[in-house]
Amino acid sequence: MSSKSKVALVKGADIQEDVTRVFDLLGGVQNLIQKGSVVMLKPNAGHAEPPETSVCTNPEVIRAVIREVKKAEPKEIVIAEAAAIGCDTVECFEVSGIAKMAEEEGVECYDIKRDKDLVNVAVRGYRSNLDHIKLPRRLMEADHLINLPILKAHASMVFSGALKNIKGVVQDKVHMQMHQQNLTMAMMDVWSVCRADLNIMDAYRAASGYSPHMPVPIESNMILGSKDPVAIDRVACEVTGIDTSGVSYFTVAEEAGLGSYSMDQIEVVGQTIEECFKPMWIPYIGDMSKRWPEYDVRCDGACSSCQALLAINMEELKAVGEYDKNAGMTIVAGPKNEVPKDIPDEKIVLHGNCTKKYLKDHPNAYWILGCPPNEPALYLTVQRKETINGMGDQEDEIIRPCMKRDEPVWRDYVFKAAEEYYKEHPESK
Repeated sequence: MSSKSKVALVKGADIQEDVTRVFDLLGGVQNLIQKGSVVMLKPNAGHAEPPETSVCTNPEVIRAVIREVKKAEPKEIVIAEAAAIGCDTVECFEVSGIAKMAEEEGVECYDIKRDKDLVNVAVRGYRSNLDHIKLPRRLMEADHLINLPILKAHASMVFSGALKNIKGVVQDKVHMQMHQQNLTMAMMDVWSVCRADLNIMDAYRAASGYSPHMPVPIESNMILGSKDPVAIDRVACEVTGIDTSGVSYFTVAEEAGLGSYSMDQIEVVGQTIEECFKPMWIPYIGDMSKRWPEYDVRCDGACSSCQALLAINMEELKAVGEYDKNAGMTIVAGPKNEVPKDIPDEKIVLHGNCTKKYLKDHPNAYWILGCPPNEPALYLTVQRKETINGMGDQEDEIIRPCMKRDEPVWRDYVFKAAEEYYKEHPESK
């Protein structure tokens, strides 16, 4: 018997048939789901966006999973989600089309954020500062948790799949605590106390570009499945051409015992990676130090998340017409930089928790906390000449209104860049 982690990979044209095929390749639904059990489905539904944007898990993929799970005769199927900080879960369910589909299938949509019955779960061997995590009793007492991520590029984590999606089982208070420290380590701590026993990934219309807030969907027509969240994410990256060395949480997840990262320890069944290969446009991977010569960018030692955010924010400054106006500023990301004392504090933006040490010589520099920081914090800080980090009332009073204001020009900028990329790479479109 193989000790390798099995990942089912299916490319087709019928979502229901493809989901059924994935379950069959993993041993059949009757062997995966216990009769009479309570089954929680955790999609990615963190933002109020319609299905065509590929921000949330496609409701038709969720429907296909529901119909497959029903074959095992469970007692109850529930769709559970805690939307992103500042987002209303019920609105996300409705706008994404998940609520309508759930009603048609006779399945409840459960808002984790509104649940008051929480269990304070101890985290053994915690890697972040989360030694305990409050989670809904209802979620913890379910017999099965099926993780239903959508495959997408991600502004603050480079890539979003199975591992990142479980972050959406916590309420806003814990979610904010996770972002104020090392998010990668905090994600692993959540996984250690709330582990999905099956992962089915929606890769029918994967989100390339600057997802989740400005994705560029591509027709990839794939469904992936595995019990191993690390393995399914690794295969998802391989089949879309994502350089996994730029995804910081893979090695940490493997070290935490969550699954297999090495392709030598993964068995791909169904179709091959070569048969399904569909490269994604991810414009924020690569050397950042010389990409914006009008600025003094210092990013030695910066993690992949902060480098991705750096790229997104610098391009957004261009999109909104603020790039040239603020030329000459020093942007610092990462803990291994030299920041000369003669640079005026008002010309310095420090991006991320690991840059706090530079405040010793530059106490009045703009320091944006977070690991990683809030996605648009850098460009808004440069634009407004005040520190924007999403803490307190900033999320509702500044960040979201500014994002809504700038969305049309940012969308035009991103889709124009995507069009140019796909002209040069027609096989990816």
